[in-house]
Amino acid sequence: MLNRMCNSDPVTTQAELGNASNEPYYGSSSPHADSDSTSHPARYASAQSEGLNFATHVKDHSVQMLRVQGGRPLGGRVRISGSKNAGLPALAASLLTDESVTLHRVPALNDIRFMVRILEDLGCEISFKAGEAHIRAREIDGDPFPECVRQMRASVCLLGPLVARMKRVSMPLPGGCVIGQRPIDLHLRGLKALGCEISIQNGLVSASAGHLKGTTLSMGGPFGSTVTGTVNIICAATLAQGTTVIRDAAREPEVADLCRMLNKMGAKIGGIGESTLTIEGVERLHGVSHELIPDRIEFGTFLLLALASRSKLELPKVDPSLCGALVDVLAANGAEFEETSDFFVVHGNRSNLRPMCLETLPFPGLPTDLQAPLCALLTQIFGESSIKENIYPNRFTHIGELQRMGANISTDGPQAIIRGATQLSGTSVIIPDLRAGACLYLAALIAKGESLIYGVHHVDRGYENFDEKLKQIGAVLQREEVVRENGCKEI
Repeated sequence: MLNRMCNSDPVTTQAELGNASNEPYYGSSSPHADSDSTSHPARYASAQSEGLNFATHVKDHSVQMLRVQGGRPLGGRVRISGSKNAGLPALAASLLTDESVTLHRVPALNDIRFMVRILEDLGCEISFKAGEAHIRAREIDGDPFPECVRQMRASVCLLGPLVARMKRVSMPLPGGCVIGQRPIDLHLRGLKALGCEISIQNGLVSASAGHLKGTTLSMGGPFGSTVTGTVNIICAATLAQGTTVIRDAAREPEVADLCRMLNKMGAKIGGIGESTLTIEGVERLHGVSHELIPDRIEFGTFLLLALASRSKLELPKVDPSLCGALVDVLAANGAEFEETSDFFVVHGNRSNLRPMCLETLPFPGLPTDLQAPLCALLTQIFGESSIKENIYPNRFTHIGELQRMGANISTDGPQAIIRGATQLSGTSVIIPDLRAGACLYLAALIAKGESLIYGVHHVDRGYENFDEKLKQIGAVLQREEVVRENGCKEI
């Protein structure tokens, strides 16, 4: 059993979490970076004073910067990792049984490592190496350590499994990427409907129930169905008495993947992949070996990179529908794709893209997690394009940084308007959150000249070996330490 404290990860930990859920959550809005500033150190200090956390706790507590040489030709094959947004709920769901759980194709990401640390802190026997995680929660020791939970949004996925297994849980409201107000009221409302008593005091949420009882409830919210809320209620309902019907359930592939895993553990979940789930409670769940689905957001990001850089990339053949409407929308607007027996080929060098009017929607619509990388692509298309953000209306933290690189882009409420095509220019930019980071990586790779990207630790939370994968297809980039003017490492 580890000490009851959340030490920094042996390799690296993150301070915030992004996710593919479709609900708002608690947290303050992130101020946009000062797009008019010409002094990067001043902008960096200003962002820190406004509350943006740029700590990249590697072994020596240094902060890293990425130097990118833009405009280089790209091409080749890319390996797509297992899904982070499937792996985090699956790790949390391992708490539902005292038997061994083995997860395959688990990406080596900061968020995954952090969840592993939380499970260790709860008393689980756990190992994580070479894409495999082995977990056994024979006994659960107390509640998640508060400092761990505050630093990671995915920790909210522990609520359902812990209250189902232990009949009680007390934990801080979770942290996360600062992209708007994202309350967890739908999670708590669902747990209360199952029979939990809920209280929130001094920043702690507590849930307890002598016996969870099946019921009919809805997971719908003002910005669509809540993904992590759906996950929590599914986990709790598997061990509840009677039948639970979840209406307006999130349909994301990661939710379906979790349901398939739970059914292999002995759960009785019907309607997988649909908006109505029916769950017959069982007395106990057993161990399982389960392989995670591919990361659809990483797949989509490399697809968009191929189009933006006019490159030919070969991606592992996965079901394109995992990305929702992305492939169909792009193909309808001039993108050229080819499916072979083994690969999904993006012919960015042959595509003739037209302006697009897009909007993010819950699955199977256009994923909100690809909105920021899409903005980078749209800067390269002649004419006026737009993209409306329906899931997180304030999720435009990347816009100011794209403007610094020369993009002709503006916002009108929840809509970004992009006028292209624009030759982006390399400069210094700051990554404010995970998906904005992917956008700025893409922008730097297609820009003319050199870019310096700060806050790259955000990208490490969601893209496994992203730098190395990019180098393998021809990108020229290198990480360096950020050093204070007095010669001390930034911490």
